[in-house]
Amino acid sequence: MKKILTSTLLFGLIAFTSLVSAQQLNKNQRAAIQTDNVETFKKAFTNAEYDKCMSVKELSTTMLSYSIKYQKNNIANFLMSNNSDVNKACDGVTPLMTAAKYGNMNAAKNLLKKGANKNAKDNDGKTAKDYASESKQSAITAIL
Repeated sequence: MKKILTSTLLFGLIAFTSLVSAQQLNKNQRAAIQTDNVETFKKAFTNAEYDKCMSVKELSTTMLSYSIKYQKNNIANFLMSNNSDVNKACDGVTPLMTAAKYGNMNAAKNLLKKGANKNAKDNDGKTAKDYASESKQSAITAIL
């Protein structure tokens, strides 16, 4: 019983810490990403924020994953060409998993070229291929 209580408390503390540690994405930053304009993006973010897990509503994401999700390929390509971590996971989800889920083939190919780990697993043990398959993204499933 003591082990269960200790484990539950430890898990809760880790979950709380990950929520608190993610920096909130502000309205101006969200707007900058939506433009898909690299210069506007660079004005809204510091280089240090490119690979941080940022909180957007209830989601924690890197700017690379966020730009991939919303098909902002100019920003995604800028981040990849400026050495953003293509394997950085927030809440267990990598940019490749995001590309697979949302059908962003261009991003998926570029991530793989940049060394994205297609065998990485999320908190539930799913890979990017699982995300693509579940989202019926057959073309992305085929390259993974």
